[in-house]
Amino acid sequence: MINIGRSGIQVDQEPNSCPVCNQLVSPNRTEMFKEVYTDNPHFSRYLSGLYECPSKKCGHLFLAHFERKSEHEGYTNGYFTYTHSTPNHFKPIAFDDRISTISPSFVEIFNQSANAEESGLSEVCGMGYRKALEYLIKDYCVSLQPDDSEKIRSMMLMQCINKYITDTNIKECATRAVWLGNDETHYQRKWQDKDIDDLKLLINLVVHWVVSCLMTQEYMQSMQRL
Repeated sequence: MINIGRSGIQVDQEPNSCPVCNQLVSPNRTEMFKEVYTDNPHFSRYLSGLYECPSKKCGHLFLAHFERKSEHEGYTNGYFTYTHSTPNHFKPIAFDDRISTISPSFVEIFNQSANAEESGLSEVCGMGYRKALEYLIKDYCVSLQPDDSEKIRSMMLMQCINKYITDTNIKECATRAVWLGNDETHYQRKWQDKDIDDLKLLINLVVHWVVSCLMTQEYMQSMQRL
C-alpha cells in the first residue's frame, strides 16, 4: 500500500503511464486529491488525484481514479484500488498490414475495445474483444473460401473454426479464445483462473499464426519449385 500523504488514505498503486502521451513514466503526484461520497456521507467510495506527466515533451496534468473495493470501513481491502486515468488519449494498436487488409473490422473493433478498457470500462470491453475475434476468424475463413462467404458469415463461430480452420495453431488458440470470450458475455464464468488478459493474449496468438500462414502462402506462391 502507498500512503499518499493524507490522513488514512492509502492506495494499492499509482499510475505508471501518462494517458495523454501514452508513455511509461513515473508521474509527479500533487497534493490535490478528492474523495467522492455516494450513498454513505461518512464513507467515500471513490478517490481522484491530480498528477503531472514528468516528460518534457508532454507535461500535461491528468486525473488518476481509484475505487474502494470493500463496502465497510475497517476491512482489510478497505483501501483504494487504482482503476484508470483521464483524459484518455488512446493510441490505436497497429496490426500487420495483412490483418488490416483481410479484416479491417477486426482492427477497428479490437481498438475500440482496448480504448474502452483503458477508460476503465472493464465490464464491457471483454464483449468487444469477443466480437473482434469473430470478425477476424470469419474474415480469414472468407479469404480462404470466398465461395462459401455467405455460409461462413451466418455460421456459429465454433462451427466456422471446426469446419474451415485447418492450421492447428490457429484452431487451438482460436478455440480457447472463444471459451474465454464467451465468459465475458455470460452471467457465470467457467474459467475462473483466466481473465481478460488471457483473452487478449490468445487473440494476439491467433493474429500471429494467421500472419504466419499468410506469409507462408505468399512465399510458396512467389517461389515455385524449379
